[in-house]
Amino acid sequence: MTVRPYPGGMADEDLAAIGDVMRRLGTAFATLSADGVADLYTADADWTNAFGTSRRGGPEIAAYLADLFADRHFAAGRPLGPPQADIRLLTPEVAVVKTYLERAGQQTSDGAAMPVRRNFSLKVLTRRPDGWRIASDIYMDARDDTTLGG
Repeated sequence: MTVRPYPGGMADEDLAAIGDVMRRLGTAFATLSADGVADLYTADADWTNAFGTSRRGGPEIAAYLADLFADRHFAAGRPLGPPQADIRLLTPEVAVVKTYLERAGQQTSDGAAMPVRRNFSLKVLTRRPDGWRIASDIYMDARDDTTLGG
């Protein structure tokens, strides 16, 4: 995972801890294993994927991802490279992470091939006594059509 801190400064230990959360989540998606994912999220975290499916709390998010990773149509896809992550510390207790990843080979639920999937996410992390955790996570796919011309 490529991690870039937002200009303006961040303590090295915060950058390392947030980067570790992001690497662990990236590894889960790359290896299709939800083991340990629940620990990356707060107990009341909200999570919404690019198709509008929402889950709440680390255990519920991890259970959904375990099912997703086991799905042969999702599992047919592979990352084209490491995820990119831009980290911005908003306060000493809150950070925002914007990620980007491209996946090739993924299929729709009926088995049709998808084009290269260009996926963004926006995550809000909070510092807890036990470390940084994701409190909110939303995903979206980039589209080729536009609403503003030329």
